[in-house]
Amino acid sequence: MLEITVLKSEDPDFEGVWSFQKNQIYFGHPDGDIAPSGLPNSFTFMLEVLPEFLQVHPHPDLEFWLLNGKRASKGRKVKIGDNIQVQNIEFKITAAKFQEFKTKKQILDMKLKQLISTEAPILNLIQLLNAKTK
Repeated sequence: MLEITVLKSEDPDFEGVWSFQKNQIYFGHPDGDIAPSGLPNSFTFMLEVLPEFLQVHPHPDLEFWLLNGKRASKGRKVKIGDNIQVQNIEFKITAAKFQEFKTKKQILDMKLKQLISTEAPILNLIQLLNAKTK
């Protein structure tokens, strides 16, 4: 989970709180998670929530960005409360929590184990379907 507050933007529609239920957001590309006007059309940077810390990964073409008013040009560890400015866009990281997401296979395996342990009647049907797909 990641939450940022856009403090300043050329487009006032982007100002305010943005919440994401994932560990990575892509900032600045039209196909990304948030793309305010005033940024180049290429991906500008990625903000990533890791189990131990947060990290910003800027695009190699991005000459510099500001972290708490200080110039930065490479990826950096950041924390909740930090201000980030890229060109005319400024935002603050207001919340972050790493969430471990299970793959579809992990979810299906877990549900199958539950069916086996409870000896559910649908288990016979699943075994028949599984045999026909092999």
